Amino acid sequence: MSRNAPVHGRRDLRPLFDPRSVAVIGASSDPAKWGNRIALGAVRGERRRGVYLVNRSGREILGRPVYRSLAELPEPPELVVVTVPEAGFEEAVDSSLDAGAKALVAISAGLGETGEEGQARERAVVERVRAAGAVLLGPNCLGVFDSEAELDLGWSELPSGSIGFISQSGNLALELALLAEDSGLGFSRFASLGNQADLEAAEFVAAFAEHEPTRVIALYCEDFRDGRTFAAAAHAAVESGKPVILLAAGRSDASMHAARSHTGALVSDLAAVDAACRAAGIDRVSTPKELIDLAQASLARNLPRGRRIAVVCEPRRLEPELSGQLRERKLGNIASVNPELIVTANIGCMMQLKGGTSAPFVHTIEMLDWATGGPAPEALGPLKDTGHPIEALVELARQTALVD
Repeated sequence: MSRNAPVHGRRDLRPLFDPRSVAVIGASSDPAKWGNRIALGAVRGERRRGVYLVNRSGREILGRPVYRSLAELPEPPELVVVTVPEAGFEEAVDSSLDAGAKALVAISAGLGETGEEGQARERAVVERVRAAGAVLLGPNCLGVFDSEAELDLGWSELPSGSIGFISQSGNLALELALLAEDSGLGFSRFASLGNQADLEAAEFVAAFAEHEPTRVIALYCEDFRDGRTFAAAAHAAVESGKPVILLAAGRSDASMHAARSHTGALVSDLAAVDAACRAAGIDRVSTPKELIDLAQASLARNLPRGRRIAVVCEPRRLEPELSGQLRERKLGNIASVNPELIVTANIGCMMQLKGGTSAPFVHTIEMLDWATGGPAPEALGPLKDTGHPIEALVELARQTALVD
């Protein structure tokens, strides 16, 4: 599938994340329509910028006046959100560029993800957008969010926080928002890539790396387009002190097929993705929950400086799953425990691994305090006497139903 030529040099994304004015083409009074959800979000930020609702009917929406076209607006809209059906997509984009828009968010679906004809339409639109010096997010995307700029142009409100999130899947973004909120986390910025007809993941990684409120960059991506550019942007972000966490698609034929039908993505080979992650310092995870857990750990003020781990577990239960994860991350290897010691050693029994006392070790503690669900204070005492500082504590516990 041919694509538009890559853009050389950095483009200004300020009109996308902090526009001076916003227009919503296809604004609606119907709560079931995208035009209504986007209009609600735009109105929430109207103390920061001019907000203009556009619909050919001209009827009032959300208690506000409605303009029949962008030509009627009192000022050029810096950002235009296009929520019309695909049949009106090109006309909406052209009218936006004619009105002076510098950024467009295309919610409209039914284009590049449908096949060659739709991809050709996207390419033609992107040529006009770039010629006008503007940028296009999408199409077939969920919207854009910036907590500091009070910009929330998506299907649902997002919790504010320190995670900059980039996603090629709208549904997964909504799932991650729920997981983040449950963990007390939130987002500084969010960009829904959609079909990536113009703006691509690498450009957002670079922009988020320079965005001060963003402390962690997380993304879900099905198609990286220019893998070298993406890896370079991620590496630069990591070097600047901002961890990059990637949830990558492509584990199975089924997931690849789903991605192609969803956004028209050519899913990147997972082996190549892993190699790029290692080279760039990207942390790759396999599930949305892992992404949120790692983001939460990355935001901690005191990160472990070494590889020594203590495991808090129920009596005689050191989970094999954790053992495998420790081996995979070179944090310890339960299989090479000193043979004189059983894996579920009692309190105070340190299990040395191959390599001598400087190697990582795992120390297990029986969970004694069932009233609190955590380790009894006295159970942690032996860790102070091992002669090896503990860098991290892992607690393993089963969820147990309590009945009267």
